Amino acid sequence: MNTEQVNAIGQYAANRIQHILQEKADLENILNIFGKEILEPKSATKTEKPSLEEIGSLRYVDKTSDKGAYKTASLTDNPNNPAFLKLQKYLKDHNNFAILHGYKIWNFQNSDLIGRRKQ
Repeated sequence: MNTEQVNAIGQYAANRIQHILQEKADLENILNIFGKEILEPKSATKTEKPSLEEIGSLRYVDKTSDKGAYKTASLTDNPNNPAFLKLQKYLKDHNNFAILHGYKIWNFQNSDLIGRRKQ
């Protein structure tokens, strides 16, 4: 079953339960308390993918590891830069790793540091 089918079944079930409860008794208070989360689907907000220009606008520091050369960008080096915050949020929404515009990009665990390496 795909997501649309599951959502349709859930919506149908919620509507039927609401209809049955309203026919049997005046239980609108219960529906107001419990039904809102069931009856009102939550919008899936996706973080907009950062553009190559936004990623390139960050200030990076060259680093080297046993895997080779890479660059890091920090919040300290990019104060008040909306591109940094957008990229950081995008990475958090994607399990702290993404491949964007030919780069492997990741969040370092428990820090405000972003790493970038050519793919």
